[in-house]
Amino acid sequence: MTLYEYLQRLREDIPAWLDQFRDGDPFSRQGFFTSRVVYYPGSGTDGHPVKVFGSTHSAHCFVYADYGVTQTALEAELAHPRYGFRGYHSLARLQLCERDLVPIAWTPHIRAGELPQDRYRFAAVAAQPFGFLEVLERNHDLDDNHGARRLAILFLGADGIAAYDALFCQGLGHSVPFAVLLEDHGFGGNYDRFGRGGLLERIARHCDVLPQWLLVAENTLPWIGFERLPDVDGDPGGIHAQLRFLYQRRETNQEQPS
Repeated sequence: MTLYEYLQRLREDIPAWLDQFRDGDPFSRQGFFTSRVVYYPGSGTDGHPVKVFGSTHSAHCFVYADYGVTQTALEAELAHPRYGFRGYHSLARLQLCERDLVPIAWTPHIRAGELPQDRYRFAAVAAQPFGFLEVLERNHDLDDNHGARRLAILFLGADGIAAYDALFCQGLGHSVPFAVLLEDHGFGGNYDRFGRGGLLERIARHCDVLPQWLLVAENTLPWIGFERLPDVDGDPGGIHAQLRFLYQRRETNQEQPS
């Protein structure tokens, strides 16, 4: 079974806030974070999770977090006829500040000793942090077979580990991410791995904020407590076209779709 065939079994209706969204509406933090959200740390400009989850209607909201990509570069990709999200056009772009996403002061669950002493990589994003929500609408000549009618992608110029902590681990009534994409790059500029045993997993486990699903590249170890679906094929994604496989959290009581 392909990854797409499986995820079609998890199809959901478009969230009400996104269905009713009109250009000029403010950002609905509650609406966004109580939707199914796919989180991608160290995302770059990789559109694979939007293709996988959006085309199957299994999720409509995404968070991309990366301190190595500028907003200018992202906007150029979104506008590019080849590299943008094919079959979609921008309905709205909402520029956001930290208060829009985390309205109260947040408490990091990262201890000082767990951060690298050489933190030069943080300096670049600290100088030009950004956040914006891109609301995409499917082109009118396409139908549901192409993908969801609308998608919402939150792009953050931020550390993927700290952003997970700030967005999901502060007890603000946010939902747990529906899925997290994990891929570690040996020379990708990340100060710690996203896969098993890394700081991201330790924060998620400490705060008991674990997703239902992981989409894990073949070069990355899954988090403890997640089991690969044996009859679901991997799908290539990312700059190196690594196969990515779907893992389900074993602790969940959710029944597998029939």
